[in-house]
Amino acid sequence: MKKQISILTAFCILTQAAVSFPASAAEYFLRADFESGLEGWGARSGETVAVTADAYCTGEQSAKVSGRTAAWNGIAHSLSTDTYKPGSAYSFSVMVMQNSTPAAVNFKFSLQYSSGGNAVYDSIAEKSVISGTWTQLANTSYTIPEGAANPVLYIETAESTCDFFVDEIAIAADGVTITAGQPEIKAKRGDVNQDGKVDAADAKTMQQYLLCSDVTVNLSGADLDESGRLNAADLSLLKRILTAPPEETTTSPTVTEPQHSGEHKTPKEYMEEVSSKYTAVRTSDVPADVQRGNTGSEDRISYYSKHCGRNKPAIVWLPAGYSTSKKYPVLYMNHGVMGNETSMLSGFAVQEMASQLAAKGEAVPFIIVFTQMYSSKTSANPGGFDMNTMDGYDAFLYDLTESLMPYVEEHYSVATGKENTAIAGFSMGGRESLYIGMSRPDLFGYVCASSPAPGIVPTRDTYMTHEGSYLYGTNRRMTNADFKIAGDQLPYLLMIAGGTNDMVVGTYPKEYHNLFTASGTTHLWTEVPGGTHDGSVGIPLFYNFFRAVFKA
Repeated sequence: MKKQISILTAFCILTQAAVSFPASAAEYFLRADFESGLEGWGARSGETVAVTADAYCTGEQSAKVSGRTAAWNGIAHSLSTDTYKPGSAYSFSVMVMQNSTPAAVNFKFSLQYSSGGNAVYDSIAEKSVISGTWTQLANTSYTIPEGAANPVLYIETAESTCDFFVDEIAIAADGVTITAGQPEIKAKRGDVNQDGKVDAADAKTMQQYLLCSDVTVNLSGADLDESGRLNAADLSLLKRILTAPPEETTTSPTVTEPQHSGEHKTPKEYMEEVSSKYTAVRTSDVPADVQRGNTGSEDRISYYSKHCGRNKPAIVWLPAGYSTSKKYPVLYMNHGVMGNETSMLSGFAVQEMASQLAAKGEAVPFIIVFTQMYSSKTSANPGGFDMNTMDGYDAFLYDLTESLMPYVEEHYSVATGKENTAIAGFSMGGRESLYIGMSRPDLFGYVCASSPAPGIVPTRDTYMTHEGSYLYGTNRRMTNADFKIAGDQLPYLLMIAGGTNDMVVGTYPKEYHNLFTASGTTHLWTEVPGGTHDGSVGIPLFYNFFRAVFKA
């Protein structure tokens, strides 16, 4: 029988007794812990899948996958559409570990299914797995696509053919957070025995647990300092809860939910203030130590796009010390043309600058969502440089606001409202940030575009003739006269930068600046001497943006 232990306490197993969850927790549709064999799981091709005691996340056994000759080789299990209904959402989780290569390996929790006689492959969750470390791949709300036939659940890698171990594969109801052994029970803070109250009985249960008595505690209610284990610090905090008024018992957060409600500076005032503190024009102006050291963590998610009618990937970066007891503003970061959600993870020091500036107290800690922008209803990937492709990118406006933002706000501890929401990007991502910021100024209070690509208004570049993006809420393409944001709808911060040596988008970033100037739209423009179409423009721009975002 496996010990049912929270993933947060898995690394403390040698010094702390396991936390046992009550049997009344949310039931599984499927759970494979490999304590009694492979339990219906097997190989996808010619690889070997076998139960082993060489490594395990919990219990005494796991499944080992070896002899792989391709990245898609892995461990698989067929799902019945009678139980797992196409069009319905479920919570998926698996623990994986590899110790055969020192380099981190990108693992994928995937679904194969048939549609129209063709095999389709979809990602449920992805994550980079460090050697020797059990890592969870999870998605609490993955929708099995409509019409999916013969679905097969499997674990694979993106490129590596290394051997690996899997344990604690589970499927539960939509929205359930699955820990390594049992779906997590959401309890009141301090409700150690999960009776719905916080009283002396909880303190007694906590004391018995710390004295190694055989008692049941609920980690989500008992881990008051959110350290991932239960100890004397949690008992001390619990006693404070029981002896002091509620508003005096919670630990003062290092991250506070913005308290604005009419306290904002006007956009013009704030942009003048930011302009006066704009210290970095070139990459060399950005302190070297700020460009190194990513201290956050990444969740690779899959969400259902209502606009596209299919699942789409994204990566959610959480700042160091992320806690569900606090609310964080969110930045949506967009990639260049033909890129994807991984494109902005390197080359622009995005996570590094967000990490180091927050650590220095120069930036508000915030969540970053790295997007996959292409949002065509008819194809999952752009086909080339034409208006169909451009319209597919512009359609991200609807995917973002109707599906991705609601998903992030539901699954993460997010502060909402335009004062807590930013959008930024590079090249095509810069163009879409401007287009979306102009289209929905009610949702985005901070907008930043590095080397934005042409096409929001009609023009011709090296690649194609652009007819212009659709004016939001109409069937009409935008003209130069539409390139503006009304004064009473301005974001608190609107920034654009371009390089003088950009051979890809040329002077189009400056032309956007000129259009804003002509319409009287307050904004900040930076021209980077010698800057090309890369981080030489993006790094100093994002450095200044990160220091100012969410502070108006």
